[in-house]
Amino acid sequence: MVVVEIRAPRYDEESGSVVWKPLAFVKADGGDIEIHGETMLLDDLMVIDIPTNKRLGKDDAPEVWARNLPYAFRAGDLVAAVIVDTDPPAISADPDGPRQALPIIPAPPKPSELSSRAIA
Repeated sequence: MVVVEIRAPRYDEESGSVVWKPLAFVKADGGDIEIHGETMLLDDLMVIDIPTNKRLGKDDAPEVWARNLPYAFRAGDLVAAVIVDTDPPAISADPDGPRQALPIIPAPPKPSELSSRAIA
């Protein structure tokens, strides 16, 4: 089960800070999906599944679609936050992947006596 909240930042003049206003909630459990709030934000939204690089709609794979919503809302005017995820994707021990050896940079050539006489 995955629960995602779609939020928008709003400036609160009384406190002088930004507060997050919830706009929509998505609950995906297996093949079932529920959307509450401003559903028009999510009606025909397609997301890219990061591991497979495939486009998904909410009816294709609801849980995978919901997990990828934070990547679809990344501009800042709307933000998607995963609130609950009972089966999060596995993360590898090394998130950057296998490390490659650094390239060997040769030492600069030493000027020969001939070139150093030309400078003097």
